[in-house]
Amino acid sequence: MKILGHRGIPVLYKENTLQSLFAPFSFGADGIETDVRLTKDGVPVLIHDETLTNFCGTDVRVRDLTLAELREYKSDGETVPTLEEFLKFAPRNKCLNIEIKEYEAGELSVLICRKFYEGEIIFSSFNHHLINELKEKYNGLKFGYLFDEQHTSMSDEEIFALFDKNTYSAHLPVVGLLYFPERLLNIIKELKRREIKIVLWTVNDKNDIARISEYVDYIITDDVRIFL
Repeated sequence: MKILGHRGIPVLYKENTLQSLFAPFSFGADGIETDVRLTKDGVPVLIHDETLTNFCGTDVRVRDLTLAELREYKSDGETVPTLEEFLKFAPRNKCLNIEIKEYEAGELSVLICRKFYEGEIIFSSFNHHLINELKEKYNGLKFGYLFDEQHTSMSDEEIFALFDKNTYSAHLPVVGLLYFPERLLNIIKELKRREIKIVLWTVNDKNDIARISEYVDYIITDDVRIFL
């Protein structure tokens, strides 16, 4: 089981800043998960939310700012990093889970990651159409589908159909084990039978996965120290 820091280690530092993203490696983490959006001038940057409200208290959209303008906003001295600058300094041969938040950021993120990083990279998104397109075009790279409450109306057959070709992983919310444990466990078992990797997010208590740990390949956590 690989341990990935959720946006770094947000219990210690502002999420998705370079300080937060690099810190999990010092505790022995196998990798990190981070989020990619585009600035107004088309630069992939690492931030989860559409706006800077959570980052620095300013209600302005990332996509409405150029990179130069975005650099003017700081949180405790930290700016929103670009994908490229993180990749250039990230430890080699670790696992990076790159969550693509916007369709427009998809292919560019893949190209930049291939250029600047040597190590395991899993590209994931809640936008299943985007993942369908990328996995068709970039055969051999690792792609995964993210699921949350918006996908509960999908049938099991519709879910399994996503994994028929060139799909590496399923990214499932650990909270699902609380609300529909039997269904989620059955889905996990079938995906494992199909040799699909299981990624659980966001796991902050060992007890949450104690009974299914044998099926889990990656966990994403706010505090890697819990598991290391």
